[in-house]
Amino acid sequence: MPEWGMVEHREPSAGALAHGAAKSDDIARVRRDLGAAQIDAARALQRAAARYRRDVRRQGASGVGVPRPEGR
Repeated sequence: MPEWGMVEHREPSAGALAHGAAKSDDIARVRRDLGAAQIDAARALQRAAARYRRDVRRQGASGVGVPRPEGR
């Protein structure tokens, strides 16, 4: 990759980000947020699959013009 393609940045040290040991409330909040993100991702995948099935039906049984998922 050309030199101009690399963005130079500095990561803050772990100590700069930390505010002490994680408390049980912090852990519960992260688990809750992660669970919500997983649900959102699963719903997005379901919507994408439904769109794909709808597009295939609209194109007819041949499926001409409808891209196939990778790996098939």
